[in-house]
Amino acid sequence: MFILFYYFYNQINFIPVSKIPIKTLAYAGAPERLHNDAIDILKLKYGLEAEISSDRPRILYFLTGGSEAEATKFLKQERFQLLVSSGKTNALASAMEVKAYSNQHGFRNVLLCLDDDKDKQLFEKYISVFSALDRLQGKRLGLIGEVSAWLVASSIDANILKDKLDIELVRIPWEDAGDYRKFGADKDFMECYHAGRQYNIEDAGRVNSMLKKVIEDHDLDAITVECFSLVQENSVTACLGLSFLNDLGIPAGCEGDLCSITALMIAKELTGELPWMANVVGINANEVLFAHCTAPTSMLSEYHVNTHFETGKGTAVHGRIKARDVSVFRLNNTLDKVFYAHGEVVDGIYEKNACRTQLHVEFDEEVIRELKNNPLGNHHLVLPGNHMEVLSILANILG
Repeated sequence: MFILFYYFYNQINFIPVSKIPIKTLAYAGAPERLHNDAIDILKLKYGLEAEISSDRPRILYFLTGGSEAEATKFLKQERFQLLVSSGKTNALASAMEVKAYSNQHGFRNVLLCLDDDKDKQLFEKYISVFSALDRLQGKRLGLIGEVSAWLVASSIDANILKDKLDIELVRIPWEDAGDYRKFGADKDFMECYHAGRQYNIEDAGRVNSMLKKVIEDHDLDAITVECFSLVQENSVTACLGLSFLNDLGIPAGCEGDLCSITALMIAKELTGELPWMANVVGINANEVLFAHCTAPTSMLSEYHVNTHFETGKGTAVHGRIKARDVSVFRLNNTLDKVFYAHGEVVDGIYEKNACRTQLHVEFDEEVIRELKNNPLGNHHLVLPGNHMEVLSILANILG
């Protein structure tokens, strides 16, 4: 058994970003050199460094035939695995038999043959997604308040977050978050949302400073906020503050939506970008209208400050998403299903009765049907560009 260290180039040198457990498999009595040579090849071709590890492999690496029975001992019901082989020394034949056994007994895995160029590329991408998910281990997610009452499909049990992704959920009552009125607004925040005298953004800046203090005090890596109680009681919103945190690279979501903030955290590790969390506010035969008030300004070609749509109070981001095409995705509340789709941004009529930042996206008909008939929830995450391949790999691993 080995652990693989996946390396990437960071403009200075290669540094390890993950440890991927692997089990090499060969016929009984095969020389140790055969296993060691295989690991050396993985290091040479894929930048993978190996060392002896535990008995919970993510990758079963078939080196020869006659390894089928041994391989079945390392199949795991609770996790997705890769079955990897070459076409030499009956390794692929062995892997095919084990793949058939896996399908018969409900084990989740994918078979890749490293003699095939496309499979080689897929192997590298699977390693990259494994590494991204591993970087979530030990991260702390703060929930200020509760999941909003209307998000009946968007609360994740803390044990599921811990078991599936090793993310710790930190619950913070509003009374422990502090009084935003006792904070000052950061200069950078005020300059980002310069709104003249039409809107008073200083209170929004105070909320942002309060959220940053909560993140610091609780050592949080991400945060989601039950924000409507704030606006109802104080006529001030968290929209600009959450937008600003995302621009700083801190995943920040609203309404206490745990599905969306978890997806934000995953997207950051997968792509290095933070998506826009948006409502689905309209669907027709081939088009969806997304809208929300917390878009990161880094995603916008232009923007200004407006009021919060639902209440007409406080402040919100009203901007234009700078993208020609987008990837849209969503997790379910047990973290074993992922909706993902790619669409083209199209022109559309601005809807006055919806949140301030809006985006019209054209999808294939089957995507529209899936959204309407089998939605995982309302909020979806919108990423500029085509990220379908890594999202499909994510769906395989989680589901």
